[in-house]
Amino acid sequence: MADYMVRASALHGMRPTIEELGGDANALLKQVGLSDAELDPESWISYRSFLQLLEIAALSTGCTHFGLELSRHQDIGILGTLGFIIQQAPDLRTALRELTTHFSHHNQGADVSLSVDGSIAQWRFTCKLEGKVPISQQADLVAGIGVGLIRLLLNPSWSPSAVYFSHAPPPDLKPYKKYFNCPVFFNWDSSYSTFDAAILDRPISESNPQLHRVLREHLHMMQSKFPNDYCGQIRYLIQQAMTTGDCSIERVANSLAINKRTLQRQLKTHDTSYKDLLEEVRFDIARGYLLESGGSLTALADMLCYSELSAFSNAFRQCHNVSPREWKKQHATLM
Repeated sequence: MADYMVRASALHGMRPTIEELGGDANALLKQVGLSDAELDPESWISYRSFLQLLEIAALSTGCTHFGLELSRHQDIGILGTLGFIIQQAPDLRTALRELTTHFSHHNQGADVSLSVDGSIAQWRFTCKLEGKVPISQQADLVAGIGVGLIRLLLNPSWSPSAVYFSHAPPPDLKPYKKYFNCPVFFNWDSSYSTFDAAILDRPISESNPQLHRVLREHLHMMQSKFPNDYCGQIRYLIQQAMTTGDCSIERVANSLAINKRTLQRQLKTHDTSYKDLLEEVRFDIARGYLLESGGSLTALADMLCYSELSAFSNAFRQCHNVSPREWKKQHATLM
């Protein structure tokens, strides 16, 4: 079953929210394989596992509006560079357009969209995952963050005209009415919020056009480095794992909250294997190092997570039919 990835920064506030509600955060994170995910907010985790965590957190704490509670612990900072870009936009319309255009930089498994019909603006959330996927807590979370974002940019006391959810109404509606301060509807065809379109052209008081432009350029550069295809994403995760000294299949599978057999199965459907991708990444880095660096081969072998220099040399020779030193000499003469 297809999955997508979301930045681990989406877990910000998860632990205190669970613990404030009397839950065991360590046990829940471990249950979905995300125990270590909080350590690096810039890494990527399984979106399906993130949704599962939201749902089991709601069940284990007995808080049917857990997603809404989590939104109180999250702010624009979870979006990283994208969050800074939004804050520096000239007006709300531009800020929300930036978010809809670049949302995949934060979450590849969902879309947010802005539409305007006359005097009414509509802010909509859509999950890309197919099949039976629990999204009620995610819908609450996105709605809560969205309203919080507009309050941050324009006015802390702002409220939408109405909020609609596709899920059934929870037993207690008071938290929704208190937070959104507007009519809230359930069992709708989709999840979205509506508000007065006139506010879209309101300026953001502390925006900086020059900084906005620089940050946008930086984000575009970052996005160009992160691939959209599945195998490319695994290569990216392998490179990330190398910086920790452990690029094993178990480590990469754990970052996706799946076991290694599942990862092997998914890669097989793409006519490749983890070993093949690991070698591709290792040798791409090795060739660049040999051409551009005067560093030692021992340091290179260590950087590529080989147990010893001889293991790297043997693997390199098997792939290139020459030793690393000989390959460096051959290609140095071509430069």
